[in-house]
Amino acid sequence: MIAALVCDRDDQERKTLLCDCRRQVAESCEEELRLEEASDDSPLQAAGAELLVNLLYYDFQAGQSVEVLRSFRRSNNDACVMLVTDAAVSPLEYLRPGVTPDSLVFRPLDKDRLKERNREFVENYLERIRNQETDDSFLVETREEKVRIPYSQIYYFEAREKKLYVRTLREEYSFYDTIEALAARLPEGFQRCHRSYIVNMSRIRKLVSTENYLELDHQLGVPVSRGNKLRILQILQKTGETAKRGNSKTPGT
Repeated sequence: MIAALVCDRDDQERKTLLCDCRRQVAESCEEELRLEEASDDSPLQAAGAELLVNLLYYDFQAGQSVEVLRSFRRSNNDACVMLVTDAAVSPLEYLRPGVTPDSLVFRPLDKDRLKERNREFVENYLERIRNQETDDSFLVETREEKVRIPYSQIYYFEAREKKLYVRTLREEYSFYDTIEALAARLPEGFQRCHRSYIVNMSRIRKLVSTENYLELDHQLGVPVSRGNKLRILQILQKTGETAKRGNSKTPGT
């Protein structure tokens, strides 16, 4: 699956980008397309920069802050970004570390020019995925779809109803595997905390010892078994995750 988001203030411009994205993905690959739109960049802000997007079409205007785009870039390393802007906007505003786009198109949009740029844009993303190392992301592969999720966006894995589920801030994806096999191949930052759960250690805010519960970012949480509690606590203390997050309480208090 390819997830695309068009953030553009102009209704007609947004419609043009949506149509061309849909056409180009259909011509370039057989992947399912999830295409969303917004009249501003509020979806990126509301998701806390954890929105799973592969192709971002982003309306950029003179004097606009680049912090939302920079935050998106940090949590979506594999994503490609196309800026839609005016030729009069100084390139110094967007050719900056952590912001520089993969493609650029000037308004007013010329459909032929957009078609050419968008073909390069989509094919660049597909080539990046084919050639990339998989160390930074987890691939969910089912008969219906393939979804590549950055490890940094994963909160936990859960075994439920004879399936495994991977949870991000906004979504949940299911696949078939055993939790034992999954635990053996995940990076060290993921630890088994319960017979049915594997948690991303970097997402833990605190361990609530009296309730056998791990509180995660954004008010999410998972259970921790008595047998795993001490080991999880020792890892937290060793890595200093609670200190990094400014937690004034010692885990378990």
